[in-house]
Amino acid sequence: MYTIEFQKQGLPHAHFLIILEEKYKILTPKAYDQFVCVELPDPKRNPHLFELVHLHMIHGPCGPLNPTCPCKSSYPIYRRRNTGQSIKIGSHLLDNSWVVPYNPYLLCKFNCHINVEICSDIKIVKYIYKYLCKGHDKIAFNLHTNNTNIEIDEIKEYQSARWVSPPEATWRIYAFPINEMNPCVYHIQLHLDGQQLVSFKSTDNIDKVINNPMIKKTMLIEFFAMNKVNKEAVTLNLLYREFLEFFVWSTSYRIWTHRKQRNVIGRIVTCHPTEGERYYLRFLLINVRAPKSYQDLLTFNGEYCTTFRESTEKRGLLLCDNNLTECMSEASTYQVPSSLRHLFGVLLAYCNPNNPKELWKFFENSMSEDFNKYPGLSSKEVRYKALNHINDILYSMGRDINEFELISKIIKVSTIAKEAKDVLSERNIIVSEKDLLLQRELNRDQQIAYNTILNRVFSNKLGAFFIDGPGGTGKTFLYRVLLATVRHREFAALATASSGVAASLLLGGQTTHSRFKLTIEIDENFSCNISKQSSLASLIRDAKLIVWDESSMAKKEMIEALDLLLKDLMETNILFGGKVVVFSGDFRQTLPV
Repeated sequence: MYTIEFQKQGLPHAHFLIILEEKYKILTPKAYDQFVCVELPDPKRNPHLFELVHLHMIHGPCGPLNPTCPCKSSYPIYRRRNTGQSIKIGSHLLDNSWVVPYNPYLLCKFNCHINVEICSDIKIVKYIYKYLCKGHDKIAFNLHTNNTNIEIDEIKEYQSARWVSPPEATWRIYAFPINEMNPCVYHIQLHLDGQQLVSFKSTDNIDKVINNPMIKKTMLIEFFAMNKVNKEAVTLNLLYREFLEFFVWSTSYRIWTHRKQRNVIGRIVTCHPTEGERYYLRFLLINVRAPKSYQDLLTFNGEYCTTFRESTEKRGLLLCDNNLTECMSEASTYQVPSSLRHLFGVLLAYCNPNNPKELWKFFENSMSEDFNKYPGLSSKEVRYKALNHINDILYSMGRDINEFELISKIIKVSTIAKEAKDVLSERNIIVSEKDLLLQRELNRDQQIAYNTILNRVFSNKLGAFFIDGPGGTGKTFLYRVLLATVRHREFAALATASSGVAASLLLGGQTTHSRFKLTIEIDENFSCNISKQSSLASLIRDAKLIVWDESSMAKKEMIEALDLLLKDLMETNILFGGKVVVFSGDFRQTLPV
């Protein structure tokens, strides 16, 4: 594979990755020296090669020899003997330690800089792909006049444009290839039964889409079918990923046909272990040859398994959890039960144990030891107390203990854990001393707004304010001071904005849609989807101040929905539930109605 990289101050250069067949692998130091050289050639025996190395393959001088050019380069260790040869670059004599690895044949043939390295790490593939996926070079710029009285338009001030250097422009005008890979790699679909991706247009009749028999013909389903009826497929006895080497998928007819050219590689789409059954289905498809159906994958030695995970375990495809067992065993010798439960939660959340139920049974007594000392508790109650605590720990990590099926009954998250996640994250926002001192820098108008709003906040009076001003007049600066003051006194303050960019400028800021569960499409009958028993509802009830930046870009129905939400949560008909709400925006930047 190769890819072309363009530099703004130089010509394009290519990065090649050549993967050798097994019998041609370079494995010994002697073989390395046959292909890669990092020494200056003898100028008498090879004057032409010596001149080419001088022109193209000398690194630097940099580092100690040239302090203005700090060096960050490093190379693998090759044979660099002290041959006594040196070359003068500027005022410095450079020896073999300054030679960039090269291949003498390629250097003489192409007469240009060709750095040749022998790679034995998968990271080189990522290095190549970085240039394919990083996108085009971009530049941000602004155009303005010398008139200092002109109003600042925050939207139009900066323009984002693509940077195209002259070499890249020439390359693309002549339609030279940018990258190429051989053999081609194709992704093949992975889905559970009845959960395949279906694409359709918004104008299509949904009933016709659902009843269309073609949506049931996917790569995977037809792979199963081919293993039943196609003689060649039955004879070849292929894995799912190998199937693409012998058959071609027709997107038009949604069938597999015989492949004429076999220089391709199939790759099943990736799947994270947290996806559960889909992950284990992928595991089975990687290892089981010529399955004829989902049921075939679920059956092993005549025994039908209820889940793909169970089938994977019975086939011996999963590694055992010995390392996790050893970790828990060691910790149980000195850790208190609460710490053990926290460790167990971390292992469940991040280490993906193959059999979490067995791990739980093995260490249940150690993790429940403190609850066993409670008088009057049965063994069942002790078990549930331990599981509830573990579930609270997992909830803080964004997981649920019921995912792991440790017991047959559902374990519910405690109310304390639900409230803690959002409330604590808001209350734990650290207000810097710098933000607290910003009050001294407020101008007269900002100071008036600051005092008026905080007077309502700390006197527990309702208030609805709108801060108006052109871009660049210090609205965001005022919000920072307000939020810092309220939070410094250990009150909750919610910072929201209509756009993600504006929200990112506020400490602890979120988009209004995210914070109040607003949808993009909204009408007069819409209401925020927040349960009164949720942690988010608890946080909103505790909030002393709510800031909504760029509210001028929001629909009036959104503000009305917020009003209804606050009235409902505070159980009052007072405007905005009696909260102090600060709206702001610049209608000069909105389109005329």
